[in-house]
This record gives sequence, structure tokens and C-alpha cells, in this order.
Amino acid sequence: MEMDKDNNRELLNKLKPLVGSNRQWDHFSKYLDNMIDQHHKVLEQSDNMVTVHKAQGAIDVLRRIKRLREDVANAEG
Repeated sequence: MEMDKDNNRELLNKLKPLVGSNRQWDHFSKYLDNMIDQHHKVLEQSDNMVTVHKAQGAIDVLRRIKRLREDVANAEG
């Protein structure tokens, strides 16, 4: 497990340039918020459980991407 943790930390460190620009990250974050809102609308309007589960999964992944900046910061130390 320690090797996986080190590998994950190394990958997160390589993402520093992506999350380091406040302006670019803010725009990207707003895009993610928009995508989350679209999937919430699907949840509200859908009567198909498969579609509901797909939207829930998409929202979960988008929220994980939004936390990427904190994950990278926490990997530093």
C-alpha cells in the first residue's frame, strides 16, 4: 500500500501546474459546477433508475475533480 500512496503522491505533484493558476482553476471550477447542475436536472426529471444512477455517478466524479486542488495541496506535506 505504501507504494501506491507514493505513486499517488507523485501523480498529484505532477498536477501542480494545472491547479496552480487561480484564474484558470476558477474557470475550470465554474465549468464543473455547470456540469454538476446539468446532471442535477437529469436527476430531477428522470424516471429511469439507470439514468438516475449514471447522473449520480457523474456528479460524484465531477465533485472529486473539484477536490483535486485540495488533494494536490495535501500531497505536498
